[in-house]
Amino acid sequence: MPGGKGNIKPSDNPKPFKEGDQAAEIWTEEMALEIGHKLIEWQKETDDEGRDTGNIFYEEFFVLINDYYPELPSYLSRKFTKFTKLIERAKKIQEIKLLKYGVADRLNASMTKFCLTNNHGYRDSQHIDHTTQGQAVNDIQIQVADKATIDNVKKLLQGDEPDQSI
Repeated sequence: MPGGKGNIKPSDNPKPFKEGDQAAEIWTEEMALEIGHKLIEWQKETDDEGRDTGNIFYEEFFVLINDYYPELPSYLSRKFTKFTKLIERAKKIQEIKLLKYGVADRLNASMTKFCLTNNHGYRDSQHIDHTTQGQAVNDIQIQVADKATIDNVKKLLQGDEPDQSI
């Protein structure tokens, strides 16, 4: 099925991509690893006094700093396993910085929580104690009375004399 802008079909391009074509593959593993290492360096940058520069979000490095398209990290991760490891490392650095700066009140706590929840698998949880007088609900023993006892209780509730002592 034709796709893309203008419904371009494969037959519309008489020559498939070949080495040396302008549109041929440009990303090599070496190039991907180089940019991955630059990302890690960027996240670890410090100022002249040794303080962290605040480079947290790896997407910022790709899209805002280097003007790459947003899908580049996932594309290179699918293509090169070693690059995937660098992205995993960058995500862990991002997570640690969010925790560190969130706890130190350097970042807005609500936004830090939002980022950790949506990007790093954190979640709110509550532990609700479902017990009765220290005994778990599923440990409570329930005894069912026989029919004669039930009938006597009904008579008592109606104000009548029971057939026998309960």
